[in-house]
Amino acid sequence: MVKTAKKVNMFRLALRRGIKYRMELTDDDRLCGSGGGYFAWLAPVFDSMDQGGTWHRLRLAGVFENCKYEVLAAAADADLREEMEDGGLTFPQKAEILKQYSWIRRVNTDDMLLHELTGRYLWVMVSVSGAAADSRFCLEGFQAEFPWQSFSEYLPEIYQEEGRNSFFERYMAALQSMYEDLEKEVDHIPEYLDYELTSEENLHAFSEWTGGWARDREFTSGQLREVIRNLQRIQSGRGTKSVMRDMVYLVTGREARIIEYFKWHDWMKKSKGLLEEYERLFGKREDTFTVLIDMADPGMEISEEKLRRFLQDFTPLGMCCNVVFLDWNSHMDTHCYLDQNSCLSVPEFGDAGGVVLSENYILG
Repeated sequence: MVKTAKKVNMFRLALRRGIKYRMELTDDDRLCGSGGGYFAWLAPVFDSMDQGGTWHRLRLAGVFENCKYEVLAAAADADLREEMEDGGLTFPQKAEILKQYSWIRRVNTDDMLLHELTGRYLWVMVSVSGAAADSRFCLEGFQAEFPWQSFSEYLPEIYQEEGRNSFFERYMAALQSMYEDLEKEVDHIPEYLDYELTSEENLHAFSEWTGGWARDREFTSGQLREVIRNLQRIQSGRGTKSVMRDMVYLVTGREARIIEYFKWHDWMKKSKGLLEEYERLFGKREDTFTVLIDMADPGMEISEEKLRRFLQDFTPLGMCCNVVFLDWNSHMDTHCYLDQNSCLSVPEFGDAGGVVLSENYILG
């Protein structure tokens, strides 16, 4: 394992502190632009506190479509902040000042070695040239590593004689970059496997590893994390009322009430007049249970078909699930008053007689 390099990250807030030309800073702290013409951004200077210090690698993060981007990196022992922050100088003029010191320029390259740079202060300028109206870009920032290091340091001394930036050293640097990227992936494995921190695409992979329970389901990332967090209890309690209630709440945002056949049928047999109505609501068979969902409660939009298919995964073998959606209705006997199925009307002729009861007037 090679020694760990120091890193400087220029993302998010650092984008605000830099000097930009025609680039727009978004609400989530990214520099974006579109269309033709010239765009530029000069990053805040980084002080390594090492006079004559060396630099190792720079990685740019961003998306560039139908446009050319250039990265100019320069290092110097002199503090150039006065010249770089001079509002009277254009970006090309500032670039010429940086080129008086050790510098490197790359076009359409987001990963580059900085072995040629020597100096205490690091300057990075990113310029974008749009070639058409549909050109667009979004710059997220960059990461620079220092000091210079090479695999050749771990080889016999005869391989180190050619020195820095030699052909052999550059050849080894290509292998070193691949190794460092792989090592970085290995270092982040605990983060990838942490369902609370990992990206949404990894959550779908976790669901496949644990039984494919999210396959063909439209779960949000929050719902996926909630299921993974309680997966042991959900899987071991599959087919129970408590787990089914929790899963209905997860996908609908509403509390559900589950009615089993014996809960209502045993005492409803004495009231034959209502028995038929209850059988229409809860089902006639003993293997049927009913899930009541109160639609009056605030929650997410529900597709009845998708919810029925979802509940099948949590229904015990040999049982039938009946889903009933409840909504507000005001009924008195067989009449509905002032609700979804009725409306107010004004009669053309009316007669009212007044009757006084205490201080209340009743028209009839």
